[in-house]
Amino acid sequence: MLGDPANFKNDNVVYNAMQEVHSVADSSAEMLGRISQDLTVTEPVRHEKAAKVANRLAATAETTQRTLESRAKELVKSSSEIMGTRFTADPSRNAIYTRALDWIAREAKNGDGGYTNIREAILDEPDFALTMYNHSWRLLGLPEDVVLDFKEKIVGKFAPEALEYIDTSVKLDRVAKRYPGFIANVHSSFYSPIELAKLQTRVEV
Repeated sequence: MLGDPANFKNDNVVYNAMQEVHSVADSSAEMLGRISQDLTVTEPVRHEKAAKVANRLAATAETTQRTLESRAKELVKSSSEIMGTRFTADPSRNAIYTRALDWIAREAKNGDGGYTNIREAILDEPDFALTMYNHSWRLLGLPEDVVLDFKEKIVGKFAPEALEYIDTSVKLDRVAKRYPGFIANVHSSFYSPIELAKLQTRVEV
């Protein structure tokens, strides 16, 4: 539920955050066991101590969740910056892009291997790749879903790190979304609000 640090060992920020929350979760479970065996205090006091442990673990989990969400956003931004730089058209080559666009539009109508020819061209020739990446599917004469698939292949070929960043960002968001449930479960399983309420009857002498 908290994510496996080993899956993010190349990212020190994420790895350390996950390691920390796992460590605190383990120590909290151990402390909870010791509290439950403490015969020197009453049941409400046990729950009071358990609540403190739960609050520390929840705070660590909340911090880790924010770290994962922040890192995911950073990766998306980095990916966008890479693609923005890598796939910026060169104005001096506009004539070539126009010819490439015309060729793609013709091949789009070629029922005898047209799509295959286009795929080979955009993965072999940067000018064709830029033309595909920077033009609407309407101008290219191709279905929108086909163009999106071609563009993904282009990014994978000419900016693979951008795709890796996006993939990691999605994974981090997926893990981060599990944290609120974990935090709620910590509070509900570590202590009872009913037992804590009994502490209000405590008399100090």
